[in-house]
Amino acid sequence: MAVKWEFSAGGVVYKKEGDKIYILLIRNKDRYGFPKGNVERTEKKEDAALREVKEETGVDAEIKDYLGNVEYWYRSGTDTIHKFVYYYLMEYKGGEIQPQKEEIEAAEFVELEKVNELLSFDKDKKVFELAVKKLTDVSKSN
Repeated sequence: MAVKWEFSAGGVVYKKEGDKIYILLIRNKDRYGFPKGNVERTEKKEDAALREVKEETGVDAEIKDYLGNVEYWYRSGTDTIHKFVYYYLMEYKGGEIQPQKEEIEAAEFVELEKVNELLSFDKDKKVFELAVKKLTDVSKSN
């Protein structure tokens, strides 16, 4: 029984329409979260986060800030996996939502106020809390 390490990166992507803010969520088997995926060996975490957002959702984004990382353990066959996920606050820059059907069932922009009730995991909720704080700080400075 081996312990393996996995490193992923992803984004909390926001877009503003008028005075409303929307957050990009992905859905798999009734579980909601943020787009993310594995960091390749020669890749920077930031580049992996942008690439994974684009691959999973079809959306182009720009990194605005680092939101920190979450870690958790899970089992895969006889292996125990220790996974780290690095999250970035990203601003939507363009592209049509086109979910990567091999990996996710759906992707959609959700009103900021409704995101927390949809998120399936407490660790994602903590990342989202920090994103909201940073978005609020950004709004105040504009």
